[in-house]
Amino acid sequence: MHRLARPAGGAVIALALALIGAAPAAAATPPTRTVHFPTGFVMDPGQGCAFAVRGVPVTGFSAVTTFSDGLVMRSVRVKGYYENLDTHTTYWVNDTWTETDVWDETTQLYTITSSGQVDVPFWPGDANPLGGIVTDSALYRFAGTTVNVVDFNGVPRTAEFRWSGRITDVCAALS
Repeated sequence: MHRLARPAGGAVIALALALIGAAPAAAATPPTRTVHFPTGFVMDPGQGCAFAVRGVPVTGFSAVTTFSDGLVMRSVRVKGYYENLDTHTTYWVNDTWTETDVWDETTQLYTITSSGQVDVPFWPGDANPLGGIVTDSALYRFAGTTVNVVDFNGVPRTAEFRWSGRITDVCAALS
């Protein structure tokens, strides 16, 4: 009987260690990933450019992964074009970027950090990526890294915008 007690005691310890090791894994919620084909859209005058702009995706996808702690990661690979709806001038893009989104409940700030080729609209009152405050709507394309801090205290606006790399004025390209 003494010989059985020792292996049984070892089994109990092994079981306890297995349960302790499995508890964090079982408690963690697996991330949720959603993949879809982006649809087209229209920006009315003043939402990006002084004129209406249509965004037309041709190929690609967008994947969003949401983690249990609230972290959101986005991966976008879309080829398409923007069209000036007044002149029908087009500007082709190959949007390829990854993004991490972090929401701070306490400060009501949403921080979007992206790397790659991303297009960002700016509205009056937003922080201007070229310095100062935006007075006329703009649509810029960035190739590099961007950090966009959106303030949701009151009317949502870009409170801070930093970037490195190359910038293109999409509205000028469509004019």
